[in-house]
Formats: sequence, structure tokens, C-alpha cells
Amino acid sequence: MHFNLSDLFGAKAKRPSSFANSYLFSIPTMTERSKRVEQRVIESAPYKILDAPGLIDDYYLNLLDWSSNRIVIALGDACYSYNVDTKEVSEIFRASQDHAYISSIKGHENKLAIGDSCGQIYVYDFECGRTVDKRQYHTGRVASISFNDRVMSSGDKSGKICNLDARTSNVMCFEGHTQEVCGLKWSPNSEYLASGSNDNTVRVWRLGSPISRQLKGHESAVKALDWCPWKFNVLCTGGGTKDKTIKTWDADNGKLIKSTNVSSQVCTINHLKKYKELITGHGFQDNDLKLWKYSDMRLVSSFGSHDSRVLHTALSPDECTIVSLGADESVKFWKIADKPNKQFKRDSIGLR
Repeated sequence: MHFNLSDLFGAKAKRPSSFANSYLFSIPTMTERSKRVEQRVIESAPYKILDAPGLIDDYYLNLLDWSSNRIVIALGDACYSYNVDTKEVSEIFRASQDHAYISSIKGHENKLAIGDSCGQIYVYDFECGRTVDKRQYHTGRVASISFNDRVMSSGDKSGKICNLDARTSNVMCFEGHTQEVCGLKWSPNSEYLASGSNDNTVRVWRLGSPISRQLKGHESAVKALDWCPWKFNVLCTGGGTKDKTIKTWDADNGKLIKSTNVSSQVCTINHLKKYKELITGHGFQDNDLKLWKYSDMRLVSSFGSHDSRVLHTALSPDECTIVSLGADESVKFWKIADKPNKQFKRDSIGLR
């Protein structure tokens, strides 16, 4: 069943008061790449805003995903899919257990894994439009999920991580963290799994091994983490309110490469491969998005403002748009690059 945007998300979002542009400049050179960077524009206002009533304001959860042409948002006990092409919104899943809420979602190919507060994991198939699998090997809420090509990994409130092999249905669980696993991400070459926890540590696991390398240095929970897509052994992590740093690690030897104080809680990290940059989402005290030059962690631009912390972000598959989901119950769309060989065109229903 499909719903109109106004029916499902409401209409409380206000039209942004400013449409000023922020221009991003690089060091002038004669190369084509540097010219493209020079001419990039990141606008200080989103080109679309949706309401997300009922969003759970919890730093440790992962409630936003963008796969293919679908954006999925978990609100309370239900999941909603927004079709980027048709602009249609539909409810695709609702928790059946009393008092259960959705604590994590992650898409892979044509399926969506959904973790809930009771430790259950559901698999929704977009092709047939229904839930096709249900599993439970966690006793606490499942706050993080990540896929590599054939393995679905999940982390729970107790600190346990489980790997489900899709080919054999075998489940391998292992422990290392002492508190909730709120960040989980496979490296691009599927060799390493990185996990961040409320115990203030990061662990790096090699595929098939229950032994991990512990990365210490953060002073609060680590939810934000992302692997560098052009240096497969490099991991970036962000700390919570008491830490406020972004750290870069060499996963092969566990050494810290660089630590940058960003003066704000780090909730999300996304690499931009095309421009060799990072986009981070922040909570207290800035509640915005920031763009960094990867090579020297130079702040290029602060944009993406919310009224409260930016809990979740997701990149479009072409890395031209980033969507942010804030504790202010708003979903905002930001243009961060022009689409290849196409002039950017605004959505006719964008700003309200």
C-alpha cells in the first residue's frame, strides 16, 4: 500500500529561511579534477524536507538506509520505504511483538535486514513485498547490522556479534566488547569487520576468526565508523559527546594514523570516493553535517543544520546526495555533487 507524503510524514517542516550558497574551493591547479572541485556548490539549505514523526532519539540505534532507489526509515515499531524515483512512501514492516521497536536496519541487494529491541532479525524482500525470514540468536536489542557479499553481521546490547553465512545458514557468534555494539561495518574487500561500542573501543575482526584487534583511544561510545574506499586497510572512527574526535587507523597493524578534534559529538561518517573527502554528522553541540578533506582533515564546509543532533546519514549510490535524519524528526536531502553528465534538477515537491 502506498501513502501520500503528507499523509504519512505530516507537514510541519518549514521552508528554510535562507537559500545562500556555500562555495567549496580547492587549491588552484590546471588539472581537470581540481577545476571540478573548485566549481562544486553545496547549498546551505536542503532541497527536500520530510517529516519523521515518532523517530526514537537514541544515539546507539541505526535507523536509516539508502540502497538502490529506496530510502528506508524506521520510526518506532514500523519501517517505511521512500521510492526516490516515484516519490511514493509505503509501510513495509511493523513489529508484531508487544512493546518491540526497531533498533537497526540495513539493505543488501533486494533485501532489508531489520533488527528489533527483542533481539530478533527479520529479512524483508522488496521483490515479493513481504518478510521472508526471521531469526533470533541475540538476547538483547540488535543495534547494528552490516553485510559483506555473503555474510550478515549483527551486534547487540550485550556486546555480542554474530555472523550469519547466507550459503549455509550457519551462525558464528563471538564476544569481545563489554557493552552495546552500536557501529558495525565490513571493509570494501570483505576482509575486515569493524565494530564500535559503548565500551569506548573499536575492534577489528578478520573474516572467519573469533579473535579481534582492539583499537583504544576514544573516550566515549563509538557509533560512527567507515572504511576508506580507496585504502581498504584504513578505518575512520568518531567518538561521542565526551570524546569529539575523528580518528584514522591502520587496520593491518592497529596503529593510530591521525586524530582530529571536531568539537562536537560524532554520530556518522561517510567517505566520498570521487573527491577524497569525508562527511560527518554531528550531535551536541553543532547538530550539523561537516565536509573534510581526507588528506589533512581540513574542514571544507559546515552545512546540513538540524534543530537537534543528526543521528543518521546515508549516501545515495552515486554519491551526489546525502540524506540526514535528525532527532528533530526531520529528514533532509542535500546535494553534494552534480550527477555525471547531467545538470542537477530540483524536485518539484522539494521545499515546503
